Amino acid sequence: MVEQRCQLYQSYFELEAFRDPARGDIRVATGPTTAGLIVPRELAVKAATLLEPGSVPVYCVGRAVWVFVTGGVPDGFSPRRLSISLFWCGVVPVLSPSVLVLPTPGVRRRCWMSVPYGPTRPPIREVAAAIIRATTV
Repeated sequence: MVEQRCQLYQSYFELEAFRDPARGDIRVATGPTTAGLIVPRELAVKAATLLEPGSVPVYCVGRAVWVFVTGGVPDGFSPRRLSISLFWCGVVPVLSPSVLVLPTPGVRRRCWMSVPYGPTRPPIREVAAAIIRATTV
């Protein structure tokens, strides 16, 4: 079942997903097309209301953290500036060459809140801006 989910992530969502043989979970390589933002749950709930419903794949990790899966950092965009602006919100960007650990069958700690629809993910700038705006809501 894990291999099937990994293949689904690869074929339908066009994620560079792979199974970690040591841990058994599914991970995705971040890079030009994929990044993540790890957000405290309370802030994530507010930010999600500022985004188009269903436009951002989001999964939870336990009860305290949500992860927004976004497009990667575009050329000419400063990952350092992004990291600093999100630091003040308690948000951790997951950028290349790091990996995201995705929801995996048999691992209840991670589950989808809003599943991906096809290969598109919103720009990281758009999601980061919504998170920053949510700090004032």
